[in-house]
Amino acid sequence: MSERPGRAAGPYANHPPAHHTGREHRYGYRLFLGSHVLNETGAAATLVVLPLTAALSLSAQAWEMALIQTFYFAPYLLLGLLAGAVVERLRPRRVMIGTDLLRFAALMSLPAAWAIDALSLPHLYAVALLLGCAQLFGDIADHSYLPQLMVKDRLFRGNSNLQMIRATAELGGPGLGGVCVQWLGTHLAVAANGLGSALSALLLWRIPVPDTKPPEPSHGLARQTWQGVVILLRHPVLRLLALSASANNLILSATLSLDVVFLNSVVGVAPGLVGFLLAAGAVGALIGAWLAPRLTAALGAGRTAVLAVPAAAPFMFLIPLTGEGWRVMAFVLGQIAISVGITVFNIMQVTYRQQVCPPSLLSRMTAMFRFAVWGAAPLGATAAGALAASVGVRQALWILAGALMAVAPMLLCSPLRRMREFDEYPFMDDRTSC
Repeated sequence: MSERPGRAAGPYANHPPAHHTGREHRYGYRLFLGSHVLNETGAAATLVVLPLTAALSLSAQAWEMALIQTFYFAPYLLLGLLAGAVVERLRPRRVMIGTDLLRFAALMSLPAAWAIDALSLPHLYAVALLLGCAQLFGDIADHSYLPQLMVKDRLFRGNSNLQMIRATAELGGPGLGGVCVQWLGTHLAVAANGLGSALSALLLWRIPVPDTKPPEPSHGLARQTWQGVVILLRHPVLRLLALSASANNLILSATLSLDVVFLNSVVGVAPGLVGFLLAAGAVGALIGAWLAPRLTAALGAGRTAVLAVPAAAPFMFLIPLTGEGWRVMAFVLGQIAISVGITVFNIMQVTYRQQVCPPSLLSRMTAMFRFAVWGAAPLGATAAGALAASVGVRQALWILAGALMAVAPMLLCSPLRRMREFDEYPFMDDRTSC
Protein backbone atom coordinates (compact mmCIF):
# COMPACT_ATOMS: atom_id res chain seq x y z
CA MET A 1 0.00 0.00 0.00
CA SER A 2 1.61 3.27 -1.08
CA GLU A 3 0.62 6.87 -0.68
CA ARG A 4 2.00 10.06 -2.12
CA PRO A 5 3.92 12.30 0.28
CA GLY A 6 2.01 15.16 1.79
CA ARG A 7 -1.12 15.32 3.91
CA ALA A 8 -2.37 11.79 3.41
CA ALA A 9 -5.99 11.12 4.11
CA GLY A 10 -5.36 8.07 6.28
CA PRO A 11 -7.40 4.88 6.37
CA TYR A 12 -10.12 6.23 8.65
CA ALA A 13 -10.62 9.60 7.02
CA ASN A 14 -14.12 8.70 5.81
CA HIS A 15 -15.50 7.45 9.12
CA PRO A 16 -18.32 7.56 9.98
CA PRO A 17 -19.67 5.96 6.80
CA ALA A 18 -22.26 7.96 4.92
CA HIS A 19 -25.04 5.40 5.37
CA HIS A 20 -24.99 5.81 9.15
CA THR A 21 -26.16 9.02 10.79
CA GLY A 22 -24.05 11.09 13.13
CA ARG A 23 -26.71 10.51 15.80
CA GLU A 24 -26.23 6.74 15.56
CA HIS A 25 -22.48 7.13 15.95
CA ARG A 26 -22.83 9.44 18.94
CA TYR A 27 -25.28 7.06 20.60
CA GLY A 28 -23.01 4.12 19.82
CA TYR A 29 -20.02 5.95 21.27
CA ARG A 30 -21.93 6.63 24.50
CA LEU A 31 -22.78 2.93 24.78
CA PHE A 32 -19.13 2.12 24.05
CA LEU A 33 -18.03 4.45 26.86
CA GLY A 34 -20.54 2.86 29.24
CA SER A 35 -19.11 -0.55 28.45
CA HIS A 36 -15.62 0.78 29.08
CA VAL A 37 -16.62 2.17 32.48
CA LEU A 38 -17.94 -1.23 33.56
CA ASN A 39 -14.92 -3.14 32.23
CA GLU A 40 -12.19 -0.87 33.56
CA THR A 41 -13.81 -0.54 36.98
CA GLY A 42 -14.38 -4.28 37.10
CA ALA A 43 -10.77 -5.03 36.10
CA ALA A 44 -9.39 -2.72 38.78
CA ALA A 45 -11.73 -4.16 41.42
CA THR A 46 -10.98 -7.75 40.41
CA LEU A 47 -7.29 -7.40 41.25
CA VAL A 48 -8.43 -6.74 44.84
CA VAL A 49 -11.43 -9.05 45.01
CA LEU A 50 -9.65 -12.19 43.75
CA PRO A 51 -6.76 -12.04 46.27
CA LEU A 52 -9.25 -11.32 49.06
CA THR A 53 -11.25 -14.35 47.95
CA ALA A 54 -8.09 -16.44 48.16
CA ALA A 55 -7.26 -15.07 51.61
CA LEU A 56 -10.70 -15.14 53.21
CA SER A 57 -12.17 -18.27 51.63
CA LEU A 58 -9.06 -20.42 51.11
CA SER A 59 -6.62 -19.05 53.74
CA ALA A 60 -4.02 -18.54 51.01
CA GLN A 61 -0.51 -17.38 51.85
CA ALA A 62 1.02 -14.19 50.43
CA TRP A 63 2.95 -15.93 47.64
CA GLU A 64 -0.17 -17.88 46.63
CA MET A 65 -2.13 -14.63 46.36
CA ALA A 66 0.69 -13.03 44.32
CA LEU A 67 0.36 -15.83 41.76
CA ILE A 68 -3.12 -14.54 40.91
CA GLN A 69 -1.56 -11.42 39.35
CA THR A 70 1.06 -13.55 37.60
CA PHE A 71 -1.64 -15.62 35.90
CA TYR A 72 -3.66 -12.49 35.08
CA PHE A 73 -0.79 -10.87 33.13
CA ALA A 74 0.63 -14.09 31.63
CA PRO A 75 -1.47 -13.85 28.40
CA TYR A 76 0.28 -10.59 27.45
CA LEU A 77 3.58 -12.47 27.20
CA LEU A 78 2.24 -15.80 25.94
CA LEU A 79 -0.34 -14.58 23.41
CA GLY A 80 0.47 -10.89 22.96
CA LEU A 81 1.83 -11.06 19.40
CA LEU A 82 -0.58 -13.70 18.09
CA ALA A 83 -3.67 -11.99 19.53
CA GLY A 84 -3.57 -9.17 16.99
CA ALA A 85 -3.71 -11.51 14.00
CA VAL A 86 -6.58 -13.41 15.63
CA VAL A 87 -8.64 -10.26 16.24
CA GLU A 88 -8.06 -9.07 12.65
CA ARG A 89 -9.95 -12.14 11.41
CA LEU A 90 -13.04 -11.26 13.48
CA ARG A 91 -15.46 -8.38 13.88
CA PRO A 92 -14.08 -6.28 16.77
CA ARG A 93 -17.44 -5.61 18.44
CA ARG A 94 -18.19 -9.33 18.51
CA VAL A 95 -14.77 -9.92 20.06
CA MET A 96 -15.56 -7.39 22.80
CA ILE A 97 -18.95 -8.97 23.46
CA GLY A 98 -17.32 -12.41 23.55
CA THR A 99 -14.68 -11.29 26.05
CA ASP A 100 -17.39 -9.76 28.27
CA LEU A 101 -19.29 -13.04 28.25
CA LEU A 102 -16.05 -14.90 29.03
CA ARG A 103 -15.50 -12.61 32.04
CA PHE A 104 -19.08 -13.22 33.16
CA ALA A 105 -18.76 -17.02 32.92
CA ALA A 106 -15.34 -17.10 34.60
CA LEU A 107 -16.36 -14.88 37.50
CA MET A 108 -19.73 -16.55 38.10
CA SER A 109 -17.99 -19.93 38.29
CA LEU A 110 -16.38 -18.87 41.59
CA PRO A 111 -19.53 -18.38 43.71
CA ALA A 112 -21.01 -21.46 42.03
CA ALA A 113 -17.99 -23.53 43.09
CA TRP A 114 -18.14 -22.05 46.60
CA ALA A 115 -21.82 -22.99 46.88
CA ILE A 116 -20.99 -26.67 46.32
CA ASP A 117 -17.80 -26.50 48.43
CA ALA A 118 -15.53 -27.02 45.40
CA LEU A 119 -13.63 -23.72 45.37
CA SER A 120 -9.82 -24.10 45.14
CA LEU A 121 -6.70 -22.09 44.38
CA PRO A 122 -6.18 -23.76 40.96
CA HIS A 123 -9.73 -22.66 40.12
CA LEU A 124 -8.85 -19.07 41.11
CA TYR A 125 -5.70 -19.21 39.00
CA ALA A 126 -7.66 -20.49 36.00
CA VAL A 127 -10.16 -17.65 36.41
CA ALA A 128 -7.33 -15.10 36.60
CA LEU A 129 -5.83 -16.54 33.40
CA LEU A 130 -9.17 -16.32 31.58
CA LEU A 131 -9.72 -12.76 32.79
CA GLY A 132 -6.25 -11.82 31.52
CA CYS A 133 -7.05 -13.33 28.11
CA ALA A 134 -10.33 -11.40 28.02
CA GLN A 135 -8.54 -8.16 28.89
CA LEU A 136 -5.89 -8.70 26.21
CA PHE A 137 -8.28 -9.51 23.36
CA GLY A 138 -10.84 -6.93 24.49
CA ASP A 139 -8.24 -4.15 24.57
CA ILE A 140 -7.05 -4.96 21.05
CA ALA A 141 -10.62 -5.09 19.73
CA ASP A 142 -11.75 -1.81 21.29
CA HIS A 143 -8.73 0.05 19.87
CA SER A 144 -9.68 -1.34 16.45
CA TYR A 145 -13.38 -0.49 16.83
CA LEU A 146 -13.11 3.10 18.11
CA PRO A 147 -12.09 4.56 14.69
CA GLN A 148 -15.27 3.03 13.24
CA LEU A 149 -17.37 5.06 15.70
CA MET A 150 -15.61 8.42 15.45
CA VAL A 151 -14.42 10.74 12.71
CA LYS A 152 -10.66 11.01 12.52
CA ASP A 153 -10.46 14.53 13.96
CA ARG A 154 -12.19 13.39 17.17
CA LEU A 155 -9.98 10.39 17.87
CA PHE A 156 -7.81 12.42 20.26
CA ARG A 157 -10.82 13.30 22.38
CA GLY A 158 -12.17 9.76 22.15
CA ASN A 159 -8.89 8.25 23.36
CA SER A 160 -8.62 10.92 26.06
CA ASN A 161 -12.07 9.97 27.35
CA LEU A 162 -11.09 6.30 27.45
CA GLN A 163 -7.89 7.17 29.30
CA MET A 164 -9.86 9.26 31.82
CA ILE A 165 -12.17 6.31 32.42
CA ARG A 166 -9.19 4.00 32.95
CA ALA A 167 -7.50 6.45 35.35
CA THR A 168 -10.70 6.94 37.31
CA ALA A 169 -11.16 3.18 37.53
CA GLU A 170 -7.59 2.73 38.76
CA LEU A 171 -8.23 5.44 41.35
CA GLY A 172 -11.56 4.15 42.64
CA GLY A 173 -11.83 0.53 41.46
CA PRO A 174 -9.65 -1.10 44.13
CA GLY A 175 -11.47 0.77 46.89
CA LEU A 176 -14.82 -0.18 45.40
CA GLY A 177 -13.72 -3.82 45.30
CA GLY A 178 -12.70 -3.69 48.95
CA VAL A 179 -15.99 -2.07 49.98
CA CYS A 180 -17.99 -4.68 48.07
CA VAL A 181 -16.10 -7.47 49.83
CA GLN A 182 -16.71 -5.82 53.19
CA TRP A 183 -20.42 -5.20 52.61
CA LEU A 184 -21.39 -8.17 50.43
CA GLY A 185 -18.76 -10.79 51.16
CA THR A 186 -16.25 -12.14 48.65
CA HIS A 187 -18.62 -14.31 46.65
CA LEU A 188 -21.36 -11.73 46.18
CA ALA A 189 -18.67 -9.18 45.27
CA VAL A 190 -17.38 -11.54 42.58
CA ALA A 191 -20.94 -12.11 41.34
CA ALA A 192 -21.56 -8.34 41.16
CA ASN A 193 -18.42 -7.98 39.07
CA GLY A 194 -19.63 -10.74 36.76
CA LEU A 195 -23.00 -9.05 36.31
CA GLY A 196 -21.16 -5.85 35.35
CA SER A 197 -19.48 -7.77 32.51
CA ALA A 198 -22.85 -9.06 31.34
CA LEU A 199 -24.24 -5.51 31.32
CA SER A 200 -21.20 -4.36 29.33
CA ALA A 201 -21.94 -7.02 26.71
CA LEU A 202 -25.54 -5.81 26.52
CA LEU A 203 -24.43 -2.19 25.95
CA LEU A 204 -22.10 -3.28 23.14
CA TRP A 205 -24.82 -5.41 21.55
CA ARG A 206 -27.14 -2.37 21.44
CA ILE A 207 -24.69 -0.19 19.47
CA PRO A 208 -26.52 0.58 16.20
CA VAL A 209 -23.36 0.97 14.10
CA PRO A 210 -22.21 -2.42 12.76
CA ASP A 211 -18.52 -3.16 12.80
CA THR A 212 -16.72 -3.69 9.54
CA LYS A 213 -16.50 -7.22 8.21
CA PRO A 214 -12.83 -8.23 8.07
CA PRO A 215 -11.31 -9.32 4.75
CA GLU A 216 -10.61 -12.97 4.17
CA PRO A 217 -7.10 -13.77 5.49
CA SER A 218 -4.57 -14.52 2.79
CA HIS A 219 -2.03 -16.12 5.12
CA GLY A 220 -1.87 -18.23 8.26
CA LEU A 221 -1.67 -16.75 11.75
CA ALA A 222 2.08 -17.18 12.08
CA ARG A 223 2.90 -15.53 8.73
CA GLN A 224 0.35 -12.78 9.36
CA THR A 225 1.93 -12.06 12.75
CA TRP A 226 5.43 -12.04 11.25
CA GLN A 227 4.34 -9.63 8.51
CA GLY A 228 3.11 -7.26 11.23
CA VAL A 229 6.44 -7.47 13.04
CA VAL A 230 8.35 -6.72 9.81
CA ILE A 231 6.14 -3.72 9.01
CA LEU A 232 6.55 -2.38 12.55
CA LEU A 233 10.34 -2.71 12.40
CA ARG A 234 10.54 -0.99 8.99
CA HIS A 235 8.32 1.96 9.83
CA PRO A 236 10.45 4.78 11.32
CA VAL A 237 7.66 6.26 13.46
CA LEU A 238 5.96 3.08 14.70
CA ARG A 239 9.31 1.45 15.44
CA LEU A 240 10.46 4.30 17.67
CA LEU A 241 7.03 4.70 19.29
CA ALA A 242 7.11 1.03 20.30
CA LEU A 243 10.71 1.23 21.48
CA SER A 244 10.03 4.42 23.44
CA ALA A 245 6.88 2.99 25.05
CA SER A 246 8.72 -0.20 26.00
CA ALA A 247 11.70 1.68 27.48
CA ASN A 248 9.40 4.02 29.41
CA ASN A 249 7.46 1.13 30.89
CA LEU A 250 10.62 -0.81 31.71
CA ILE A 251 11.81 2.08 33.89
CA LEU A 252 8.42 3.01 35.33
CA SER A 253 7.54 -0.57 36.25
CA ALA A 254 10.93 -0.82 37.96
CA THR A 255 10.16 2.35 39.92
CA LEU A 256 6.65 1.17 40.79
CA SER A 257 7.98 -2.11 42.16
CA LEU A 258 10.13 -0.13 44.64
CA ASP A 259 7.58 2.54 45.62
CA VAL A 260 5.89 0.63 48.44
CA VAL A 261 9.08 -0.53 50.15
CA PHE A 262 10.62 2.93 49.65
CA LEU A 263 7.71 4.76 51.25
CA ASN A 264 7.17 2.30 54.08
CA SER A 265 10.67 1.10 54.96
CA VAL A 266 12.95 3.95 53.85
CA VAL A 267 10.83 7.08 54.33
CA GLY A 268 8.77 5.65 57.20
CA VAL A 269 5.29 6.38 55.83
CA ALA A 270 2.48 4.58 57.68
CA PRO A 271 0.98 1.67 55.69
CA GLY A 272 -2.44 3.33 55.58
CA LEU A 273 -0.98 6.43 53.89
CA VAL A 274 1.02 4.52 51.29
CA GLY A 275 -2.08 3.67 49.25
CA PHE A 276 -3.20 7.31 49.15
CA LEU A 277 0.25 8.44 48.00
CA LEU A 278 0.33 5.83 45.24
CA ALA A 279 -3.08 7.08 44.05
CA ALA A 280 -1.35 10.30 42.97
CA GLY A 281 -0.41 8.49 39.76
CA ALA A 282 -4.08 8.02 38.89
CA VAL A 283 -4.72 11.72 39.56
CA GLY A 284 -1.91 12.55 37.14
CA ALA A 285 -3.42 10.23 34.55
CA LEU A 286 -6.74 12.08 34.82
CA ILE A 287 -4.99 15.41 34.33
CA GLY A 288 -3.03 14.05 31.37
CA ALA A 289 -6.18 12.72 29.71
CA TRP A 290 -7.81 16.15 30.11
CA LEU A 291 -4.73 17.96 28.80
CA ALA A 292 -4.00 15.77 25.76
CA PRO A 293 -6.57 17.20 23.29
CA ARG A 294 -5.78 20.74 24.45
CA LEU A 295 -2.04 20.28 23.95
CA THR A 296 -2.73 18.74 20.55
CA ALA A 297 -4.75 21.79 19.51
CA ALA A 298 -2.04 24.16 20.72
CA LEU A 299 1.17 22.37 19.69
CA GLY A 300 0.07 19.78 17.16
CA ALA A 301 -0.06 16.02 17.61
CA GLY A 302 3.51 15.29 16.49
CA ARG A 303 5.14 17.85 18.79
CA THR A 304 2.99 16.80 21.72
CA ALA A 305 4.01 13.15 21.27
CA VAL A 306 7.72 14.08 21.10
CA LEU A 307 7.69 16.46 24.09
CA ALA A 308 5.33 14.71 26.54
CA VAL A 309 7.81 12.39 28.27
CA PRO A 310 10.91 14.67 28.08
CA ALA A 311 8.90 17.46 29.74
CA ALA A 312 7.84 15.16 32.59
CA ALA A 313 11.07 13.17 33.05
CA PRO A 314 12.91 15.72 35.29
CA PHE A 315 10.13 15.41 37.87
CA MET A 316 11.20 11.78 38.38
CA PHE A 317 14.05 13.11 40.54
CA LEU A 318 11.49 14.31 43.10
CA ILE A 319 10.73 10.70 44.06
CA PRO A 320 14.12 9.84 45.62
CA LEU A 321 14.08 13.30 47.29
CA THR A 322 11.01 12.22 49.29
CA GLY A 323 11.43 12.44 53.07
CA GLU A 324 9.45 12.63 56.27
CA GLY A 325 6.80 15.25 57.00
CA TRP A 326 6.12 17.83 54.33
CA ARG A 327 8.85 16.33 52.09
CA VAL A 328 6.47 13.47 51.29
CA MET A 329 4.84 15.92 48.89
CA ALA A 330 7.87 15.48 46.62
CA PHE A 331 6.64 11.93 45.94
CA VAL A 332 3.12 13.17 45.16
CA LEU A 333 4.30 15.87 42.77
CA GLY A 334 6.70 13.49 41.05
CA GLN A 335 4.03 10.83 40.59
CA ILE A 336 1.50 13.32 39.23
CA ALA A 337 3.92 14.92 36.75
CA ILE A 338 5.25 11.60 35.43
CA SER A 339 1.72 10.23 35.05
CA VAL A 340 0.65 13.36 33.14
CA GLY A 341 3.52 12.97 30.66
CA ILE A 342 3.11 9.22 30.18
CA THR A 343 -0.67 9.50 29.78
CA VAL A 344 -0.36 12.21 27.14
CA PHE A 345 2.27 10.13 25.32
CA ASN A 346 0.07 7.01 25.45
CA ILE A 347 -2.90 8.88 24.01
CA MET A 348 -0.70 10.24 21.22
CA GLN A 349 0.78 6.88 20.23
CA VAL A 350 -2.59 5.10 20.32
CA THR A 351 -4.19 7.83 18.19
CA TYR A 352 -1.28 7.75 15.73
CA ARG A 353 -1.78 4.02 15.17
CA GLN A 354 -5.53 4.50 14.71
CA GLN A 355 -5.06 7.32 12.21
CA VAL A 356 -2.33 5.90 10.00
CA CYS A 357 -2.62 2.11 10.19
CA PRO A 358 -4.84 0.44 7.59
CA PRO A 359 -7.78 -1.43 9.20
CA SER A 360 -6.22 -4.72 8.12
CA LEU A 361 -3.16 -3.99 10.25
CA LEU A 362 -4.48 -2.09 13.27
CA SER A 363 -5.17 -5.09 15.51
CA ARG A 364 -1.71 -6.52 14.90
CA MET A 365 -0.08 -3.18 15.69
CA THR A 366 -2.08 -2.86 18.90
CA ALA A 367 -1.10 -6.38 19.95
CA MET A 368 2.58 -5.74 19.27
CA PHE A 369 2.52 -2.54 21.29
CA ARG A 370 0.79 -4.41 24.13
CA PHE A 371 3.47 -7.07 23.97
CA ALA A 372 6.29 -4.51 23.93
CA VAL A 373 4.88 -2.44 26.80
CA TRP A 374 3.53 -5.09 29.16
CA GLY A 375 6.28 -7.54 28.35
CA ALA A 376 8.77 -5.02 29.74
CA ALA A 377 6.99 -4.79 33.11
CA PRO A 378 8.23 -8.04 34.74
CA LEU A 379 11.74 -7.37 33.39
CA GLY A 380 11.74 -3.92 34.98
CA ALA A 381 10.51 -5.24 38.31
CA THR A 382 13.19 -7.95 38.36
CA ALA A 383 15.94 -5.48 37.45
CA ALA A 384 14.76 -3.05 40.14
CA GLY A 385 14.94 -5.73 42.80
CA ALA A 386 18.51 -6.61 41.83
CA LEU A 387 19.50 -2.93 41.67
CA ALA A 388 17.98 -2.14 45.08
CA ALA A 389 19.72 -5.15 46.64
CA SER A 390 23.03 -3.95 45.22
CA VAL A 391 22.99 -0.18 45.94
CA GLY A 392 19.94 0.44 48.14
CA VAL A 393 16.37 1.51 47.40
CA ARG A 394 16.85 5.29 47.35
CA GLN A 395 20.00 5.03 45.24
CA ALA A 396 18.19 2.71 42.83
CA LEU A 397 15.46 5.33 42.39
CA TRP A 398 18.09 7.97 41.57
CA ILE A 399 19.53 5.66 38.89
CA LEU A 400 16.08 4.98 37.44
CA ALA A 401 15.32 8.71 37.31
CA GLY A 402 18.53 9.22 35.34
CA ALA A 403 17.62 6.34 33.03
CA LEU A 404 14.26 7.94 32.21
CA MET A 405 16.02 11.21 31.40
CA ALA A 406 18.29 9.28 29.02
CA VAL A 407 15.52 7.49 27.09
CA ALA A 408 12.91 10.28 27.15
CA PRO A 409 14.26 12.18 24.09
CA MET A 410 14.21 9.03 21.93
CA LEU A 411 11.40 10.31 19.68
CA LEU A 412 13.56 13.25 18.64
CA CYS A 413 15.23 10.73 16.32
CA SER A 414 11.93 10.01 14.52
CA PRO A 415 10.10 11.97 11.78
CA LEU A 416 7.62 13.07 14.49
CA ARG A 417 9.95 15.95 15.40
CA ARG A 418 9.22 17.56 12.02
CA MET A 419 5.47 16.85 12.03
CA ARG A 420 2.71 19.01 13.40
CA GLU A 421 -0.09 16.55 12.57
CA PHE A 422 0.14 12.78 12.32
CA ASP A 423 -1.17 12.53 8.76
CA GLU A 424 1.82 14.45 7.37
CA TYR A 425 3.79 11.20 7.08
CA PRO A 426 2.62 8.36 4.80
CA PHE A 427 2.20 4.99 6.50
CA MET A 428 4.03 2.60 4.19
CA ASP A 429 5.72 2.36 0.86
CA ASP A 430 5.51 -0.55 -1.54
CA ARG A 431 8.33 -2.44 0.14
CA THR A 432 6.37 -2.72 3.41
CA SER A 433 2.93 -3.34 1.99
CA CYS A 434 0.94 -6.25 3.30
